[in-house]
Amino acid sequence: MVNLKKLLSPNNEKLTISNGPKKHSVHEEEQEERGKGSEGEWEHVGPRNKTSITGQADFVQTPITSIFSGHIRSVVYQQSSEESATLQLFFMLQLDIQSDKIHTVQDALESLVARESVQGYTTKTKQQVEISRRVTLEKLPRLLMLHLKRFVYEKTGRCQKLIKNIEYPVDLEISKELLSPGVKNKNFKCHRTYHLLAVVYHHGNSAKGGHYTTDIFQIGLNGWLCIDDQTVKLINQYQVVRPMAERTA
Repeated sequence: MVNLKKLLSPNNEKLTISNGPKKHSVHEEEQEERGKGSEGEWEHVGPRNKTSITGQADFVQTPITSIFSGHIRSVVYQQSSEESATLQLFFMLQLDIQSDKIHTVQDALESLVARESVQGYTTKTKQQVEISRRVTLEKLPRLLMLHLKRFVYEKTGRCQKLIKNIEYPVDLEISKELLSPGVKNKNFKCHRTYHLLAVVYHHGNSAKGGHYTTDIFQIGLNGWLCIDDQTVKLINQYQVVRPMAERTA
């Protein structure tokens, strides 16, 4: 699709993930001094005149990105240094559900944006420093996909399936606490609320095998369908959100 778009319009505009007005842009010579690896970089002035160096990347806009893609902001904090932020495209949020404190999708989302320490980080001068990292949601997609990470690798290298019930609602509100500071007040509740359209389940206790089924909300029927290979049957909404021992979302 991207290649076809380039053929149809060679000067096709790229989707630039950005975080501020261009008046804060950093001169090219300063970009080279900071090192390569980012499509663009500038200093962003935030609340209380606090500055951060923000990297950006360019992506070609397609019908797929316009529906499924969002942006996340990853910020690295280091003592006595400017914050370093990277803006990235995502199509699916990977949610870690291993913690005993995580029982719902909302719990997993809050864990995703929690500040975490990064161990063993050394500077160019070989000095070990303490840094931390935090991820927040910069732009929400029109259609949000969440992946509950049920297959966990142990220290021995074996892969195990994590069997625990994670509750998920029919209507999911993304709280403002999950958003980046610069966009918290720009997203009204109606822009942060998602209605459940589909759930994919894994049946079985092993990571080595099992079976997949899916429940899908069919707009034409205004109801839910359970799809299991060739078998398709009508179900009610309660069956979609109800925990069942033989399957996990």
